Amino acid sequence: MVTGFREGLAIGFSAWVLAAACPQAATLDPGGMIVMPGSTAESNPELAGTVVNDNLLSTSLSYVPDGQQTLFAYFKVQNRVTRSALDDTMIFGPRILLGANVTAGNLLVDRVEISGFGSYAIDASYRTDGLGDRGPTSATRSADGNVLDFAFNFPLTISNLFQGTHEESFFLSLKTDARAFENTGRLSIFARAAGDEFNTYRFDVGDVAVPIDPPSPVPLPASAVLMLAGLALLARFRTART
Repeated sequence: MVTGFREGLAIGFSAWVLAAACPQAATLDPGGMIVMPGSTAESNPELAGTVVNDNLLSTSLSYVPDGQQTLFAYFKVQNRVTRSALDDTMIFGPRILLGANVTAGNLLVDRVEISGFGSYAIDASYRTDGLGDRGPTSATRSADGNVLDFAFNFPLTISNLFQGTHEESFFLSLKTDARAFENTGRLSIFARAAGDEFNTYRFDVGDVAVPIDPPSPVPLPASAVLMLAGLALLARFRTART
């Protein structure tokens, strides 16, 4: 177990070094894996735009064993969507925030999973020019493209109660080719108690923003089409008479 933990740290450190040297977003294809780079609107102008959704969500409570008693913890998720000023596409930027950790020890966030992205193209990074303490080191995507998994090889640390370190994530920056969104996705946070390498606790939240196709225009009924055609002919007739 110790050897595996050290190997994880080594992989995470290597990923962090590569990400620091690569400020551009990386394409996350279905079935693929990437090292997560840090990015800024200055180095990636397509990430600048207008915020079109920004609300706070709370995960479910997860009951964490604590000696002879069971206490609880939860997280908050900032659910942000930006419309790119460059090409009018949707950029999804969820962020993990402190909720509460009423246990005797620290919680360590190892990964975050988001479902609902379908087969949309994604350029992924995390924003180092915004709020937060740490970004994920790598990301994988399911074969059908729908589920995104972000690994924190250097975990986010959430101290017990309000004493000590409370780390929050940077905004993710998931630039898609979608031109619309809806709040129907799901986000899951996987954490463990410090010193416990065997048990993982899951915190779920719904109503997370995910990409969709823009709604199609509603076709006019046949009667309306005929009426408009008749008005157009009448207008042409009156113009011809004058």
